[in-house]
Amino acid sequence: MVRIASFICAIAIAFNISNAATASDSTTIYTSYFPSVVIDDPDKPGIAYEIVTELFKLAKEEYTIVHLPWARAQHMALQTPGSLIFPLSRTPTRDDKYVWDLNIFNNNSYFITFNNVKLTAETARDKHIGVQLKSSWDNWLTEQGYKNVYRVPGDGSELIKLLRNKRIDAWYTDQIIGSTALRGLEDPGITFSEPIKFFRTYLATNRKNPYPHMEKLRAALKVLQESGRIDEIFKKYGLIPN
Repeated sequence: MVRIASFICAIAIAFNISNAATASDSTTIYTSYFPSVVIDDPDKPGIAYEIVTELFKLAKEEYTIVHLPWARAQHMALQTPGSLIFPLSRTPTRDDKYVWDLNIFNNNSYFITFNNVKLTAETARDKHIGVQLKSSWDNWLTEQGYKNVYRVPGDGSELIKLLRNKRIDAWYTDQIIGSTALRGLEDPGITFSEPIKFFRTYLATNRKNPYPHMEKLRAALKVLQESGRIDEIFKKYGLIPN
């Protein structure tokens, strides 16, 4: 009876290991919601979302995309071996934490006001600036020594209300997110600054425990770029890639 019980136990352990191996074959990819970039819409899930899913289809690798608040998504990407995260822009604050091999798109950032004031990087220093928590724009403001920064979680849409109510002086974000969030708003006071900072945005992986098949994704990205498919995805959302 002892031998039979041991045999059954061994089978159970082997079965559990097999199931764990199968589950681990699906790569965890962390993201968060950003207007036009990652959207809660199965028909138009966002520019970055479509690029990333096509990369994995071309690479023939299994994946699971997990949506979290952006600060939490970054924390999990650094804690989960072999995981990836997007759309992560490269900044000095993040530079040594990730592998930056997969540049999926680029974009400029702007200060947006609702009072016809066109800010510059210098004139914005004494303003109360709203920004999405732990975003690349938040990183940049901190790195550049801006003091009056109001940080919000979520997709940043709350900042439009704060601008309207004059709780903040400007919103710092990128062109895709800003123009999408403001699309359809009839307000003659909306003013974009000149481009402030050019950001390169990536599907990145934790440098200490990286995704093991980056070469497959690099090859897939090259196919998407050379085929013009990335341009087609941007066009679907009424945008032009930088």
